[in-house]
Amino acid sequence: MTDVLERLHELRDLIGSEVGVSDWKTIDQETVDAFARLTGDDGPIHTDPAEAAAVAPFGGTILQGFLMLSHFTGFAKSLRIPAPDVAFRLNYGFDRVRIITPVPTGSRIRGRFTVAGLETRGPAAALVTFGASIESDTSERPAVVAEWLAFLQLTEEAA
Repeated sequence: MTDVLERLHELRDLIGSEVGVSDWKTIDQETVDAFARLTGDDGPIHTDPAEAAAVAPFGGTILQGFLMLSHFTGFAKSLRIPAPDVAFRLNYGFDRVRIITPVPTGSRIRGRFTVAGLETRGPAAALVTFGASIESDTSERPAVVAEWLAFLQLTEEAA
């Protein structure tokens, strides 16, 4: 039986490398309001532009942190990861997440990803750790930084 990390040698060789930067996506007030209705995160700092401008230093509403976090999945479609032996991938969660910088509604955001680690999980699976961040066009600092985990189930080896 071939070692899992050997089967994923191309991915293993990318540890420490950037593997994707997504396109920019504008997040408008309609999107923020829809997310608020869906999740209940409807505080005025997100959904009431007049009140947000009056009480906070951002000039209006800001994106919910979890709204930005939820974009990792779509932004990850930009990843360039060689993994021909992978049967399927599962979101395995996060080891660390920090929401660093508020992002005004109407801003553009994008995802940036590096391969941070790769570990065997049993005889035919692996766990890959991505350094993932959300950037905005309104700040030099990232909006969100995270260690994002993905479970990779490998295909059966050919005999």
